[in-house]
Amino acid sequence: MAACAFLFAFYWRGLDCWFYQDDFGWLHLGPAKDFGDFLQILFAPKAHGNIRPWSENLFFYGLKALFGVNPLPFRLVVFLTMAGSLFVLGAIMRRLTGSAAAALVTQVCWLASPAVAAVLCWTCIYNQAQYVLFVLLALWLLMEGRYAAQAAVFTLGLGALELAVMYPAIATLYTLVYDRSKLRRVLPLYLVSGAFTVLHFVVAPAPRSGPYAIQVDGRVWKTLWSYTEMALGPERLMHFLWDWPAWLLPAGTAMMAVLLAGAALAARKTGLLGAGAFLLLLAPVLPLPEHVMDYLLTGPSVGIAMIIGGAVAAKRWQAGGAAAVFFLAVCLPASWKVMTWNLERSHVARDLIQGVVAYGRAHPGKTLLLTGMDTDQFVAGFADLPFEVHGMYNVHLAPGAETGIRDAAGIAPLYVMKEEKARVLLESGEAVVLDVSGGRVRRGGWRGG
Repeated sequence: MAACAFLFAFYWRGLDCWFYQDDFGWLHLGPAKDFGDFLQILFAPKAHGNIRPWSENLFFYGLKALFGVNPLPFRLVVFLTMAGSLFVLGAIMRRLTGSAAAALVTQVCWLASPAVAAVLCWTCIYNQAQYVLFVLLALWLLMEGRYAAQAAVFTLGLGALELAVMYPAIATLYTLVYDRSKLRRVLPLYLVSGAFTVLHFVVAPAPRSGPYAIQVDGRVWKTLWSYTEMALGPERLMHFLWDWPAWLLPAGTAMMAVLLAGAALAARKTGLLGAGAFLLLLAPVLPLPEHVMDYLLTGPSVGIAMIIGGAVAAKRWQAGGAAAVFFLAVCLPASWKVMTWNLERSHVARDLIQGVVAYGRAHPGKTLLLTGMDTDQFVAGFADLPFEVHGMYNVHLAPGAETGIRDAAGIAPLYVMKEEKARVLLESGEAVVLDVSGGRVRRGGWRGG
């Protein structure tokens, strides 16, 4: 309960995060025309060829069907899922170490990770939270000797996020370190992982180019270091405090690495299991050198927390305590800043969308031409067609409005209405110009080219 209290006490602002960016792509799901269409929505590969029926398709489709475009129910499900993971993680650590203090330290260190902060703010990466719950629950069921339930939970976890295919390897490591008599109960799960992997690549082949293209080459080691550096904490903090002396980053990273290595040695079996979990859950994303994202550390960060908690349980307070104190001192401020950044970005989207939607509903039938939009507004609250989620298909950028937008993909001009058409609609009174600069939506003017 203490860890859940910390979750809500520290991350409460995450409940106020609104939808932004990729969230709107998922909110376009549905409604289903019939049961067959519903199954298609649920199981057909979606963005980037992913097959995630529970954590993306059902999550967005179901909550939108029940509550509409209201972010709070989505946020609550994310928080409750994380609370469930905390309970299971605590049970695992108490089983491994016999220490309630070690369990609490593990839970708090995991929550402190900036990767977890991202998941608690951005709705569309709920898959990270959900798959961790499945993996942890399957491991706990294995420890309890409930093998059929373990297999069922693991299999369901594959529908949360494909990273769950690594669970049999984590379970194998656990049996080799703690209880070899259970190894034979784990081996059949490799068949499930293998079958799912084959099915995934057959149904949704990996792209040959772009950030999601699999590239197994020497960059794997660089990618591993990038993730390790982020997971240790100082890099994420310095990401926001970029004006601090540059030497603090390598010095802080080296100090955390030394402290964590000492904690792993002190934790012994738990340290080995934690290190293995970190590497195994990270392994599937290492061949994606162009898609290094902090939130992909949500699962691997459990391993780091286990190392620190295990050292505390071993009563090596010099090792475990020092690692915990330094990790929390660095990561909690970084996580607070991650939360603040996500919250502010979501509110940029909220202010833009709610203002335009309110005007559109007060003036039905009008074509709305937006001007004064900046890059943050475009990326967070316009590019993913949020107005169509509200049934509005008449919102465009005014001619020339794209000049104030610097989006990396260069797609802003695609949303601009042609000047000839805009002029005709404005002269006939069928369109109005809305100035959205500064986060306020108000009638504006447009003179044309």
